[in-house]
Amino acid sequence: MLHQILTVPSNAMVTKGLTIKKNFILPAGIILFLLFAASHSRAAAVDLSAASEPGLSSVQAADENVAEDDAWKEEKWEDEWGPADEIADPLEPLNRFFFHFNDKLYYWVLKPVARVYAGIFVEDLQISIRNFFDNLRTPARVVSCLLQGRVRNSSEEVVRFVLNSTVGIVGLGDFARDILGLHSSYEDLGQTLAHYGAGGGFYINWPFLGPSNFRDSLGMLGDAYMHPVILLDAGWDVTIGAWTFEKVNYTALTLGDYELFTETALDPYAAVKDAYQQYRKGLIENK
Repeated sequence: MLHQILTVPSNAMVTKGLTIKKNFILPAGIILFLLFAASHSRAAAVDLSAASEPGLSSVQAADENVAEDDAWKEEKWEDEWGPADEIADPLEPLNRFFFHFNDKLYYWVLKPVARVYAGIFVEDLQISIRNFFDNLRTPARVVSCLLQGRVRNSSEEVVRFVLNSTVGIVGLGDFARDILGLHSSYEDLGQTLAHYGAGGGFYINWPFLGPSNFRDSLGMLGDAYMHPVILLDAGWDVTIGAWTFEKVNYTALTLGDYELFTETALDPYAAVKDAYQQYRKGLIENK
């Protein structure tokens, strides 16, 4: 749900993406040409009318033409295409279905279990368990930093992993952060794809996993294949058990946050979608 506000794509998926991109080149070019022609024809018409007015200098006419043309183009963009940073949601009916599925799963299963869990394990132990799972994601962060050319961050992640896995007792303590001030980069392959110009594509609300988009879903798949549990071929029972345990532990630490966020929103689905988009945008831009 909000876990990642809260892993590498196959050749077939990449080929399909390239084919779709090529098929859109001609229609996109035609649309851009029509918009370009329409905007300039409008500018020309305004220019003629301005020139016919007595006492109006050519500089003033040009300034007014540019301002009016910019305002017209901005109005057309907002009316026809929506806000420039709005994420596409062609799967909205299906996404809403899975959003409600996840919502019921939270209230009927995850929240009650997390309450019992929180009553058994004290908060300090919950934080230690969160540190343990965060430490296991270090290989994915190391690779993501290297792919972005951030060698220093990659080196710091390696140092963090060694220190926290030893002095920090298999990652239960964040010795590197608390003592040496070495903070996690929080990088992932989704951010790496964005670093090289990949857009979010379209919004996806996955069952169990929650909000994402096409780019981040590919990144999430790649990150999963670099997780130690997968690398060690521990089996699906261990993998699903570890993921469930981490999810319950995280929920126990954030009980009440999801309710506060969704119950105050007019449209909880839209609120979660926008929050996810802004969260990912912040991670990508704040380097």
